Amino acid sequence: MRQNSFSKLWPVSALTLGGGGIGMVWGETTFDECVATVHAAIAAGINLIDLAPSYGDGKAEQVVGEAFGGHLPDGVKVTSKCGLGNPSLEEIEPRLRQSIEGSLGRLRLPRLDLFFLHSNVVPDEDHMARWPEAARRMTVRSSSSWSARV
Repeated sequence: MRQNSFSKLWPVSALTLGGGGIGMVWGETTFDECVATVHAAIAAGINLIDLAPSYGDGKAEQVVGEAFGGHLPDGVKVTSKCGLGNPSLEEIEPRLRQSIEGSLGRLRLPRLDLFFLHSNVVPDEDHMARWPEAARRMTVRSSSSWSARV
């Protein structure tokens, strides 16, 4: 399978495997079918599996953990994410750590290759109000509270 440059990271297959399907989000399937899908994707040359705890309430990560028994094939990378919501400033780091630790446990891995924020950081609640259908995916942060931490 063709691979593309991924900035300064590693080459990424032209197709990747998203966790929604193997997390049983898109329709009825079985755990064994999901494990078989992961194996077929890797055999076809896919080298990036995009996961999140929200994909099937952790099922997608459990599927990958089962598929590889905690040992990814050479060259295969996994990502995960955290939907932050709107915690207080003091709750952000513990929430991110908890998400990472949960993902690692379900994956049976010692590390993630990439970790994403599964939220859009927005300046204020007025910004959220303009897109109510997307508000649950937004994290409100005034520029002063973020800059104080960065």
